[in-house]
Amino acid sequence: MKSLVLISLLLATCFGAFQEEDNVMVLTTDTFQDAIDTFKFIMVEFYAPWCGHCKKLAPEYSAAAAELKKQGGDDYVPLAKVDATAESSIAEKFSIQGYPTIKFFINGQAIDYEGGRTQGDIIAWINKKSGPPSTELNSVQDLENFLVRVSNAPVIVFFGSSSDDNDFETFKQVAQQNDKVTFAHTFNPESAEKYSVTGKIVLFKSFDEKRNNFEQSVTANNLEAFINVYGNPIILPFDDKAINIIFQQKNNAIILFTEDTDTGIAAFNAFSAVAGSFKDKIKFSYSKPNDGSGLFHRLAEYIGASTTNIPNVMLYDQLGGNGKYRFEGEITTESLRTFLNNFFDGTLTRYMKSEEIPSTNDEPVKIVVGKNFRDLVINNDKDVLIEFYAPWCGHCKQLAPIYEGLAKKLLVNPNIIIAKCDATANEIEGVNIESFPTIKFWKNGQKDQIIDYNSGRDEANFITFLKENTSHQWIDLDRVEEL
Repeated sequence: MKSLVLISLLLATCFGAFQEEDNVMVLTTDTFQDAIDTFKFIMVEFYAPWCGHCKKLAPEYSAAAAELKKQGGDDYVPLAKVDATAESSIAEKFSIQGYPTIKFFINGQAIDYEGGRTQGDIIAWINKKSGPPSTELNSVQDLENFLVRVSNAPVIVFFGSSSDDNDFETFKQVAQQNDKVTFAHTFNPESAEKYSVTGKIVLFKSFDEKRNNFEQSVTANNLEAFINVYGNPIILPFDDKAINIIFQQKNNAIILFTEDTDTGIAAFNAFSAVAGSFKDKIKFSYSKPNDGSGLFHRLAEYIGASTTNIPNVMLYDQLGGNGKYRFEGEITTESLRTFLNNFFDGTLTRYMKSEEIPSTNDEPVKIVVGKNFRDLVINNDKDVLIEFYAPWCGHCKQLAPIYEGLAKKLLVNPNIIIAKCDATANEIEGVNIESFPTIKFWKNGQKDQIIDYNSGRDEANFITFLKENTSHQWIDLDRVEEL
């Protein structure tokens, strides 16, 4: 009892030094390092006040913080947040480029958080990182209670005879790294008998087959592959969990955009009929405009799907350079099967998004779209600097007047083009954009070797970079009258 009181007092003392909002610590440049040094484990969200994803995460993050505070313990894990737009020095130190970005600190060392964005996902991920990777269950009752308690999440259980088993060591190693399912183990023979276990490992879940027996040799690669195939529903509604599975865990996906009409239901039935045959190769997901997630239009925009001509199907090849493939024709079981076989055979033609070429393009900052990229960038003897931006990106908005000023100054040099490209609406073959803004340079005579711009986002740094990299004679801008 005294120890619990002492822990409570210590936590209260720790929290006294930090501002708190809805159970989440609010860190600034002055308090950030103190917090990292104080707690063995601490999770930090880097956010922007205007970010819609951050606002959606906030109640889940606060609820997780409250629950972890209740759990307490010697290795209590607080949740914290940093306004990256106000505390820019911290954001720069950890190379924060998108919001929200969440990092987990273990004894001061940061790792990326790649779990889901619900209260349960956050708590499960933290418990995995801060506690034993697998829960020991000593009796049939323990196992039954555990399966009920975590029934919303897949559970993989090792049934063994002793902790000295080499297979159990492999199981624990995978458990330490894998955040997709919950891990547990038992050495109680009655538990194996109760659940008719013939091997050593069983995956229990509330969807599809309800249970999958692992029947291969116990290696890390085999176990990871087994979890990836069977650890999630064959067909995922596109929500935050699907975002985690497809985008954060980097899985290829085929996505059906549909609605509850006769045509939409028929398309979904065909989609479902094909999914089982390809579940070990690609993830299947579907999105509806009125499903409550608010993700339909953003997803469609990102991968180039129509939001009016539905149902339709897009395939997103994350493992092949973020390629996108548009399904054409009537959605049937046979046509979908052919489409997928053609993808895996490498015979599909990649779809590239593009806006229409602007009717005029005579502003200082030239507009690049997919359809004019080769003419404006490749098929000439100019040096070209392009900012790839997103219309909603705060950093891009901050950069805009600086970039415009740079372009005006460089009008005196017709051999250098300053351009911008809306990367949410256009795709360029061979150019992968993962954060905004991303700035790249194409040098005359070497345009097959794209140069990444990684210097400061101010006019002086841009000019220094261009002066050093241009293939043409540099004109001293100080001698040029303002335009």
